[in-house]
Amino acid sequence: MEGVSLSPKIEREADKLLAQIARADSMIVAAKAGARAEGFVLGLESSGALNDSTIDQLYVIFDVATEDRLKSLAPI
Repeated sequence: MEGVSLSPKIEREADKLLAQIARADSMIVAAKAGARAEGFVLGLESSGALNDSTIDQLYVIFDVATEDRLKSLAPI
């Protein structure tokens, strides 16, 4: 989570979600992990736990990670 200021607990959870996306062994698992990460950010946003800029950064980080993993798993 370089460049994003998060509390240690939120950062640990975010790192776990990124790891799940990276470890996904199928497109379905990657999509589910990405959806889980999006839900995590939505929860943070809804609770007002982070400012809008940080929320936007998290959405981008998880979206890029999910897209990259899906591309790497796509059949050639």
